[in-house]
Amino acid sequence: MTLPGRALALLLGLSFLVASPLAAQRRPTLGIAPPASGGIGATVSATNLFAEPNIRDLVRSGFPASLHFRLELWRAGGLFDDLEGRFDWDLIVQYDPTAQRYRVVRRQAGQHEDLGSFATLATAQTVLERPSRTTLNPERDGVRYYYTIAMDIEALSVSDLDQLERWLRGAKSGTAASAVGNGLRTLMLRMLGGERHHYTARSGVFIAEK
Repeated sequence: MTLPGRALALLLGLSFLVASPLAAQRRPTLGIAPPASGGIGATVSATNLFAEPNIRDLVRSGFPASLHFRLELWRAGGLFDDLEGRFDWDLIVQYDPTAQRYRVVRRQAGQHEDLGSFATLATAQTVLERPSRTTLNPERDGVRYYYTIAMDIEALSVSDLDQLERWLRGAKSGTAASAVGNGLRTLMLRMLGGERHHYTARSGVFIAEK
């Protein structure tokens, strides 16, 4: 290999080494903090939610994404750990091309909560990434516990999307939430579903104190 060729190969190798950590840093990450002594519930955080370019581009094109969170509380000790409780919720983001804004909705136990609409996806992401405190608390004092958190970023199902759009239309006094036709919408939902991503995190073991 000639000297210029070796130099080019070295530069390419160095660029790969630099790009790899940067790509890892851009991955969505989860965090979970156990309750402080006498506190109520764990605090959950998530960052870089739309780091994956395919998910980000589809959301910007008007196709809704659901971020499903599952928090579990485990009692440590013995031969096997025991699941003591579970808490689920969804955060939904959808671009409204009519208003040119991103709507953020929280869904929990069949109920929807409007978290607002925002001019940019980055601003909507800031709201989605706010740490939230849950009510999932240890039941036994002086026992060792830990939390696990899982997040799935995926497409809403067609039936879920229909339900969301009906709710949004009611919240917006009859204004259509999206101009996407059913056939194209279904196709793109499948594409977004193909870009589904799963992330997990676990807290350290702690001793419950009430």
